[in-house]
Amino acid sequence: MTRTLHGKVHGRMIELDEDLGVPEGQQVEVDVRVITDGRKKPDLDDVYAILAERFDTGESDVAERHNEHPS
Repeated sequence: MTRTLHGKVHGRMIELDEDLGVPEGQQVEVDVRVITDGRKKPDLDDVYAILAERFDTGESDVAERHNEHPS
């Protein structure tokens, strides 16, 4: 089962906004993605803005700079 849940960090604990839905004591694996600007997910306008920046730079090898934009 894979689900995306949101929460907040308190020291070494993560307080989820909703119930995880698994029994207490159940082992789980967690992938953490830090949200820096609220909960806004990129939309198509954001993608086009990034593509326009790359087009306007005149760079032909955009893979060289792929780490500049966080996912």
